[in-house]
Amino acid sequence: MAKRKQKNVELERQLKQRRMIFKVVSIAVAAAIVLAVGIGIWTVQDRRWVLRYDGGRVASSDFRAVLDVFYNGNPAAREVALEDTKQVIAIRDRVLAHNVDFTPEERASAEARAESFRMDGIMNNGFDTLHYITDARLAELFFTDVLIERLIDIYVPTYNVDEEEFAAELEEFLAENYFEHMNMMVQFLILEDREEIEEAYALVGTMDFEALIRQFIEGLDEDAPLDPVNVAQLANMFEFSQDDRDHLFALMPGEYSRIVEWSEDGDSMYFIFQMVSREEPDMDEIIANFREGFTDERRQVAFADIMVQWIEEANFTINRRGYNAA
Repeated sequence: MAKRKQKNVELERQLKQRRMIFKVVSIAVAAAIVLAVGIGIWTVQDRRWVLRYDGGRVASSDFRAVLDVFYNGNPAAREVALEDTKQVIAIRDRVLAHNVDFTPEERASAEARAESFRMDGIMNNGFDTLHYITDARLAELFFTDVLIERLIDIYVPTYNVDEEEFAAELEEFLAENYFEHMNMMVQFLILEDREEIEEAYALVGTMDFEALIRQFIEGLDEDAPLDPVNVAQLANMFEFSQDDRDHLFALMPGEYSRIVEWSEDGDSMYFIFQMVSREEPDMDEIIANFREGFTDERRQVAFADIMVQWIEEANFTINRRGYNAA
């Protein structure tokens, strides 16, 4: 009897020990599961951020958008895109800090531009390469022209022009672009056949030039006027050589050009021009516009230097997990 009682006590002790072991193991397994889930959630969450800085974190989707928009997703450009991302975020932060964000109308316009940009990508690639980011965020990151202008007005409101530098650049500008600002209107005949253009050129000066054009161009409405065109715009459209441009821009009203040949991909077109009128540009207006552009360009350069300081002060650090996953 005593032995049986002792045996029962021993069995009960063993059962308690087994229950304890099972409980400990169960707790350990549960803890491991919770830890694993926690690590998994943290890992997923951590991959959503590519940069950390004093003002917060930068989403991996922002970086990926910069890479895709600026560099077509080229892996070789990832480091450069990362630097660009810092700049984009620095601009966004300053916009918010100075309360110069989009007006409702500007936001609607920017988001419409973002949507159009997305649709162009779908048309070109067959799918939405920017599916991971909203139009609203695309607008905030990339369609910020008006916002940058406001920041420039805040940080670089004025610029003291170096008059000697200005005069030197103005002189260079006028040497290259003076005729672009003249109102030089011409009539012209354009043909594809060299022999035919030479035949027409032999008649230049012997008859009215408009009548000559109608003689060699079939299908023109006899009653429709042949309006003159701006020769500088035409020269830019066809990318005439500098020698041909100089020749055309030197013509006086009533004068005819030589035969001007334009070629592309082995095909040629031949022109004869008559200068109808030429009007000298308003130099005061040209100089005023050039000064405005000269000043704005240097304000933008100064603003770019300021942005470099913002990035340095932000203390950006790379989250490698997010960077590698983006």
